[in-house]
Amino acid sequence: MLMVHFMVSPCYGKFFLLPKRVFLIVTLKRYKLTGDIDKLSDAAKQYSKFLRQLQCGGDLYPGQGPVCQYNATHSGFCSPNCIRGLEESGEYCGCSGGKGQTCPNSPAHIRCCLDTCSQELKMDLGFVLDASGSVGADNYALQLKFTKDLLRRVNVGENRTHVGIINYSTTYATLTWLDTDYDLQKKLKQVDKAIYYGSSTNTALALKQANDVFSYKRGLREVEEGATPVLFVITDGASNDQKATIAAAAVLKNKGIQIVSVGVGNGPNLDELYAICTPPVSDNYFAMSNYAALEQKLNQFTSKSCSEPAPVPLNTTVTGECGKDKYKFLKIEITWVGNKIMISVKLFNGKVKLFFSFTSRNPKDPTDFENYEQITTASYTQSTPTYGTTARNLKAANDEVTLIIDKPDTDEEFVYVGVKGVEDDNKFEVKFDDCEKVNCNSSPGLPAMKLSMVLMAVCVALFFPMK
Repeated sequence: MLMVHFMVSPCYGKFFLLPKRVFLIVTLKRYKLTGDIDKLSDAAKQYSKFLRQLQCGGDLYPGQGPVCQYNATHSGFCSPNCIRGLEESGEYCGCSGGKGQTCPNSPAHIRCCLDTCSQELKMDLGFVLDASGSVGADNYALQLKFTKDLLRRVNVGENRTHVGIINYSTTYATLTWLDTDYDLQKKLKQVDKAIYYGSSTNTALALKQANDVFSYKRGLREVEEGATPVLFVITDGASNDQKATIAAAAVLKNKGIQIVSVGVGNGPNLDELYAICTPPVSDNYFAMSNYAALEQKLNQFTSKSCSEPAPVPLNTTVTGECGKDKYKFLKIEITWVGNKIMISVKLFNGKVKLFFSFTSRNPKDPTDFENYEQITTASYTQSTPTYGTTARNLKAANDEVTLIIDKPDTDEEFVYVGVKGVEDDNKFEVKFDDCEKVNCNSSPGLPAMKLSMVLMAVCVALFFPMK
């Protein structure tokens, strides 16, 4: 029997809710009864299409399993091992940190993981906290707990996640900016300084200030730096001026800021909360009514962030870094000028491996995937499977390496890239070109490589050794 965890975004409206539940139950029961593990990824994709046709999101994200005891001092989360044959669905599996014993009452491939986030998170993250009288002191305390708990999960650091926080009621106070206090403990102390005002709800004014916080002069990073901009607006939706609030949110969304609206209280104004968040509502609005709901939503956002590739325009250069065995996932919108696309990587420090796919949002190292029959035996042993991948030793750090990808037979809108860190500290630059202004002819020793759509797996791995 398989144990599968998906984070499924809710549909709003009675018409959509029932079909989703029915389809999900039928899908999971089908594979519980038949054990067709090789068809599980296909079921997930069919379910995604079903959601998209209902205009109900469309992307599935990994969920976190039950809490487990990793060792004497640390707890973890149950997560399925990555299994050979399901490389196309690598975002739904695997441990990033240490891997413990099999989870209680679970199949052998469900392990207790110290860390289930495979991606090195890098965001420009903002919070707008509603301290008005309509929210109430208890719900305001819940906002502060949510903010602090989320900060502990998102990899705060100078070259990683930056954080800006606004506290507001009739007026506002900027507790911290994106370009200050890059240390987690300093950010937490700024949250502790937040004051519950208990006055009116001038959400429009707070969102206008958020536009200053999310400005290049105050730390918003260029798209080339690969940081995803996300703003949490936590409120009951009872603003003084709904029209002005929605207009102020539109300015941020037009800048490419993803807005997640969080409804607090027993009766939040859904019309306003739906209008200010980034579409689809099913992905970017949720209600937070108590501490149990808080923990669930924290897990959902963390899981989504860990698997969501950063969108990158074509003909762009992106810089990034990741730790050992961590990934940076990128999503490049492509326009085929010719029949090829070129990816160039320049390594500044450490070693990395590079993977790409037109179908998997999280292309991973094939050695992350294990043999299902071996890991489900009574005596668990780690396997090292062999894949039909192309690997080669390349030049030392600071040299640029070029990969030419042939256009697939199907019309694909995106190419997904995964960069995996090999050393403890890995810094790199990735450049994408559509071959319109550069020579995409294969050079000696670097032949063009085709993606195998039949295997539906990550097909290219490049290894960059350190000098």
